[in-house]
Amino acid sequence: MTEEGSVKSQKRERGTTSDGSKTARKSQKEKRKREDATAENTSPENIELNSKESSPEPLKKKRKKNKTGFPDPADDPALSEQATKALSYAFSQFHKPSKWKFSKARQNWLCRNIWSETIPDPYLLLTIRYLSNVKGGVREALIKDCSNILSVPPTPDKPTSTETVPAQQDEGVGTTAAKRLGELKLARARALLDVLEAKSQPDHQS
Repeated sequence: MTEEGSVKSQKRERGTTSDGSKTARKSQKEKRKREDATAENTSPENIELNSKESSPEPLKKKRKKNKTGFPDPADDPALSEQATKALSYAFSQFHKPSKWKFSKARQNWLCRNIWSETIPDPYLLLTIRYLSNVKGGVREALIKDCSNILSVPPTPDKPTSTETVPAQQDEGVGTTAAKRLGELKLARARALLDVLEAKSQPDHQS
């Protein structure tokens, strides 16, 4: 081999070695970058952040819109526990009829308490609407109760003189409360009886 050929051969070998070193260094840099990226992604802070980003937010349960025309007893904190349960039972018959299930205990509670302020006035129409659909002996008993209440004449107010007012002050308060309850029962009995009798009448064909 000539001297010129030997020099060219040495240059080629040095070039090959230089290229190989560059490739090796580049490969090592890329490897370090991947390792750094992996370490960063697996840090506790990033794991928690990624978990929050990837985990879906809990879906809020959509509440069915109230189209019954009646107030929802579940939204009234002033109601007692028993009143809330019984009135919600009646409400669900019209709000979610497909999921409504008959409850004798809830129905009996409504029948017993329709005559008092235990069922507040805002829920009277709801209660009457529910009771208008009862049948059989329960319906007959309600009609009888209404008729009995309406047949009792109202108690006249007792005149009191100026001398007897202090002595009868407590009695007067009790009389006022009893009178108010009597008026309440009369009004509710009249409203319920009108609905029960209207539904009891057969349809007339012209």
